[in-house]
Amino acid sequence: MTMQRRLYLTILLLLSLALGLATISGCRGDGDDNDDDSSPADDDDDDDDNDDNNDDNDNDDNDDNDDNDDDDNDDNDDNDTPVTTAGFAYIPAGDFYMGSPESETGHRSNEVRHLVTLSRHFEMKNTEVSQGEFLDVMDFNPSHFPNFGADETLPVETVSWFDALAYTNRLSEDLQYAPCYVLAEIICTDETAGDTQTYCAEHGGIADAAVTLNGEDSVYECEGFRLPTEAEWEYAARAGTTTATYAGDPTLITCEPVDPLLDGIAWYCGNSKKQTHPTGSGKAANDWGLFDMLGNVAEWTWDWYQNDLGGAATDPEGPSDGHFRVVRSTPYRWLGAARTRAAYRTGHTPDYRLHLIGLRPVRTLPADAPRLMPSPVLAAPIAVSLPKAATDWPDELPFAFTRPAVGDPLTPEEISTFTEAVTNFYATSQFFPRMLWVGHGMSEDNGQGWPDYKLQVQDVTLTKSEGVVTFTHTGPSDNLMISTGRLFNNVAALYLASGDATMRRILVTHSKGIKALIQGMTFTADDPEPFLMPRTPFPANHAYTEEGGRQIVVNYDPVKQYRFDWNGWTIPNDYNPYFGPMWIRNMRSKDDVPHIYRTIPLLMRLSTDAPDQDVRDAAAEALEYLVGFTRDIVETGYYIRTKDEWGNTFIPMNMDYPFLVNDLATFELYTDLVPSAECDPRLASALIAYGEPLGVDCGNGIGWIYEVIAAYQHYFNWAIIRYFHIAAAHQALMTGNNDIAYDLLTGLTRRADDMMEGFGNWENSLDYVPDQAAFLLAAATVGLPLTDAEARLIQEQYTTAVTHYSAWAYWDPWDPSVPDGEIPFRPDRAISPEERAVRWEDMSFLLEYCYSPFRNPAGAQVVDCDVILDPEQW
Repeated sequence: MTMQRRLYLTILLLLSLALGLATISGCRGDGDDNDDDSSPADDDDDDDDNDDNNDDNDNDDNDDNDDNDDDDNDDNDDNDTPVTTAGFAYIPAGDFYMGSPESETGHRSNEVRHLVTLSRHFEMKNTEVSQGEFLDVMDFNPSHFPNFGADETLPVETVSWFDALAYTNRLSEDLQYAPCYVLAEIICTDETAGDTQTYCAEHGGIADAAVTLNGEDSVYECEGFRLPTEAEWEYAARAGTTTATYAGDPTLITCEPVDPLLDGIAWYCGNSKKQTHPTGSGKAANDWGLFDMLGNVAEWTWDWYQNDLGGAATDPEGPSDGHFRVVRSTPYRWLGAARTRAAYRTGHTPDYRLHLIGLRPVRTLPADAPRLMPSPVLAAPIAVSLPKAATDWPDELPFAFTRPAVGDPLTPEEISTFTEAVTNFYATSQFFPRMLWVGHGMSEDNGQGWPDYKLQVQDVTLTKSEGVVTFTHTGPSDNLMISTGRLFNNVAALYLASGDATMRRILVTHSKGIKALIQGMTFTADDPEPFLMPRTPFPANHAYTEEGGRQIVVNYDPVKQYRFDWNGWTIPNDYNPYFGPMWIRNMRSKDDVPHIYRTIPLLMRLSTDAPDQDVRDAAAEALEYLVGFTRDIVETGYYIRTKDEWGNTFIPMNMDYPFLVNDLATFELYTDLVPSAECDPRLASALIAYGEPLGVDCGNGIGWIYEVIAAYQHYFNWAIIRYFHIAAAHQALMTGNNDIAYDLLTGLTRRADDMMEGFGNWENSLDYVPDQAAFLLAAATVGLPLTDAEARLIQEQYTTAVTHYSAWAYWDPWDPSVPDGEIPFRPDRAISPEERAVRWEDMSFLLEYCYSPFRNPAGAQVVDCDVILDPEQW
């Protein structure tokens, strides 16, 4: 049984015993407003009036030859041919502004607003294709839902783009229209050859096919049914409106609480109960009679995806080729209010199938089809000035915060002695220059024009031969941002305080590393989701010379092989536009995320306050990518999404229990059982993404039930929990949410008191006290006033660590004293079988402690900060 499954079941058991948890069943009605509980667009309604005025009757009782703008298909008008098909809505030709204004909440860079003209009337199915409709036409039903039994009223899903084309072709044939598409060289999902007679009905659907238009130059000229272009889809979804949805603008961002506007029109993550709902049920249609244009399932469109849709266009249908096909609408799960908008667009490879994606066909109406309603009035885009980004960061703790005195103060002599010991260690070990020597990723002189960067990696074997040191990647390096993040903040602190040239270069190369980390999971130049982060990138092998003539070879080959673990996959990215064909380790874990989040306040300061332009530029780019990464987490309901080897975005699920999201990829897995579980990560995410808590209230930041059980499951969970708490407090201070910061600081005080009393020292206890010392320093950067007892504990642990790490002989592998052969990559924190030192990365924590504008003047002094922050005195 996996750790996360044990944790989930343990919480459930404890709450069941403590609270007498009972299973509550709910009833779900059909939700529509039809008298006979049929589909929302009844073919025969019970209106006896002579009503030929924009009603929804397919067969009314008006015998007059009226030729009015109605949608009656079988009255006695001069046109004897029905204009629209039963179950389809008439969509008039017209102009609209596609995309969204930059001021729209959730706006993304691939939604640039531009004028589009659609010159032909068309019809669009007024609901998504249901499972029953798909089964009737295609003779199979690939859908995931319902989990038990059958319900043919649910939308069909788990269909590939090719399956969607095949459905529209079959529908055309059934209704005696010429099919729009020609599918050839069909390959079924089980890799058998398919044909146009069965369309792989008994083989899981279509995985690949050669697709051409059936004798037409444009999809708009097709006679039969087809997928909408994405311009048609958005035009129909808007139904003449210009707001984010056809009902107005949502006021919330993520999934919870439920947005009141969206609740009336969409089954999305806020109200869907994590499942699809019968097509056209329970939610209001737009003004053109289209249901579920937002929510329920996302929908395939015809177009190849491209980020830049260009300027004004008439009857656009996307580029001639590409990697992803456009998917429109927001599905019932994963995407919150900020993504549930008419302009939201993404893409998947055409073979992709998931229980989030279905289809909705359209058909171009004949050129001589009568106009049944006027085109919408084209409204000019509204010019909205955007708020300026903050550049004047807080420079002191905005409130007084004290604690009772505990312990004996350190003497000036003790502080001076400790300061000298630490700075001497920094200087003699060349602790910070070493970050440039052993940190790596891609060299500046790679000869291919690839971006250069450095990260502090792991799972590396060092081998020295005749002065050349080879870094061979032998493992997945799953948590490299723990080391990188911890070191980055302290280098930034020393640079901001001193302007040191070595720190400057570290910051530029490692800021580029943060950006490159995210760029490594980019698939093609037109990737619809450019801000998702893998665990590790593995680009091309290369050799280069570092400062001081240090010769380096980086060999990624051993790790470049398929590996599928519960917590990550090692997979190729053959389409990367920045580094060429490479490999990545996907499934970014929340283990690293608190340390990623903790870099953001320093990046904010660097992007505006760094004395050197190259640092400002590199930091600003890294910050942009990290905010994009965080916004994706928030806007998907606090999930950490990832990609497969073809670039398709997905949420990692538990390999043993597929109904559960993998614990490493979510901050909300346990909230149904313990509402306060992982509150600090959600709060920190909201503050980074939007500068506001977005309804997340963590109080003092401690979620006792969850935390106790999580830490019992694994000691390292304590570190994740505690550093998320610090990250949330720091971001609250940076964004001016001072009341939140104060409450969180009271919680950090409680944590510090408990740690001094030994609370939580359950397993791996040899690490506990040195980890405690580092945590206290980190908490002091956000205003925790250290007690004298805590200051003494920090000095004791760091003094021991200085002695331990000073004896390590491999800080400079190129030093002539280091013989050829295999070399340890990192120092071991084990002093003896009974004792551990502070983690080697945490030896830098004194720098941020000394620099932080939020360091509390009421706290005990640990070190001489004037010396610590001046490398000239080392």
